[in-house]
Amino acid sequence: MSLRIMAIGAHPDDVEILAAGTLARYRERGHAIAVCILTDGRLGAPTGDPDIVAATRREEAQAAADLLGAELFWIGQPDGMLYDNPETRTAAVEAVRTFSPNILFAHDPNDYHPDHRAASTIAMSARQLATAPLFVTDARPLATAPSVYYMDPLGLVGDAPELWVDISSTVDIKRQMLWCHKSQNEWLQNTDGIDYVTFIDRQGQIRGLQCGVSYAEGFRAARTYPIETGCSGLPGL
Repeated sequence: MSLRIMAIGAHPDDVEILAAGTLARYRERGHAIAVCILTDGRLGAPTGDPDIVAATRREEAQAAADLLGAELFWIGQPDGMLYDNPETRTAAVEAVRTFSPNILFAHDPNDYHPDHRAASTIAMSARQLATAPLFVTDARPLATAPSVYYMDPLGLVGDAPELWVDISSTVDIKRQMLWCHKSQNEWLQNTDGIDYVTFIDRQGQIRGLQCGVSYAEGFRAARTYPIETGCSGLPGL
């Protein structure tokens, strides 16, 4: 069965950090992939013109999506000011309806960043409203709401995962996608002394250690009505 997989992230690079290896495994199996980014990433630099930063980050996000063979949905709300308001909710519903995913990856609702927490709420709102016939957007309502899986919180601070995906075979493309976000690596190296890819590699190695593989990504199944997603494994993998 061919599946359609969408990951919704707050910022350019969030999806790459938390789920790129899993998305690449889906892509290898012939499933369709989409990445939806809710903010423009304009705060992702220590100095400079925020409009130029936002344009750079969109270019980087597109390059990463192209490497994966994924469709990119760019919502473009202001970085740092993400809320589940009517405008953003409607745009997210339109994206979900347009792509029509079977599976939706979303931020953990208790992640550290306020935009991540808002993105989690927006994803769940969009997932539900995408099936409502009287919620009008250009795209048609979905017949069935997608299953939802929460991505790991950054730095592994939060609830332990219930599911681990072995990304040992796709960690190289994950690294390549992360390197597309050159501006973020330069920023973290200059301000925090952190190598971007090495930092994310460590997170993957820790999750891999927990399930007996070299690299892994962790997830939790969202407990939702009307779909209750089990924890035996991710569909299609």
